[in-house]
Amino acid sequence: MEAITQIFLVMMVWAVAAAWIFALVNMAITGDVHPGEALAGSLIALLLAFASARQAFPHAVWVSLLTLGGSAIGLSLLRAYLNRHAHALMDAELAERACLAVEYDPKNFGALVQLANLCYQHDLLELAVHYMRQAVQQAPMFTYNEKRTLSRWEDELQQVPKRGSFPCMVCGEENPIGPLRCQRCHHFLIPAYIQGGLLPKQLLHKIMHIWVVAVSAIVLSLLWLEHLMGLSALGAIGLTLLTALLLIFWILHRK
Repeated sequence: MEAITQIFLVMMVWAVAAAWIFALVNMAITGDVHPGEALAGSLIALLLAFASARQAFPHAVWVSLLTLGGSAIGLSLLRAYLNRHAHALMDAELAERACLAVEYDPKNFGALVQLANLCYQHDLLELAVHYMRQAVQQAPMFTYNEKRTLSRWEDELQQVPKRGSFPCMVCGEENPIGPLRCQRCHHFLIPAYIQGGLLPKQLLHKIMHIWVVAVSAIVLSLLWLEHLMGLSALGAIGLTLLTALLLIFWILHRK
């Protein structure tokens, strides 16, 4: 019975490794990760699968299953984040175009409505109400839908605390509600805010590099524990972990 359980767990490791490799190849094709990163991650997955089958180090199956399974879940979360990141970048670009249009013509009804809707989508309710009011004032006789939207937003605004100001995500300056540009650095406020809550896409590359280093260090440490004795094992494990920590520190702080 124990042998059957072991075979089943090894098969699970191989299945998870195959899913991990497939996801990495897919992300390399779409450009989310570099081909070299996908290759390194795939090689580690294969090595963990082979190590599980051969019981190359203590608890190889469980280490491999937890490592690859947890990594697959983390990868799914990162991909979802990247999708949100891409949509936010599109919204930021639309917001910048709307800001330019309103800056050129403060009575541009369409740009004001678009700016208000983008603010509402990104939880900037005070700004959404401000710009929708401006839009309604430009064409008070032909804005039935916009008036209904404005009324609904104003009711929502009554239920939340008002800030009365808006921070610039570039320089940190607090600005009054209304101006399109920061009064200190003169960057557009809304596009910068939409992007400001997002981590750069390079974060994914750093996470991939850290994952490769961390998993390699764990596997090597377990191998030293299995094949070395006493102070030799302790020294090898310590050197491996120290090297991994230095590499992770370098990855985190490099540009």
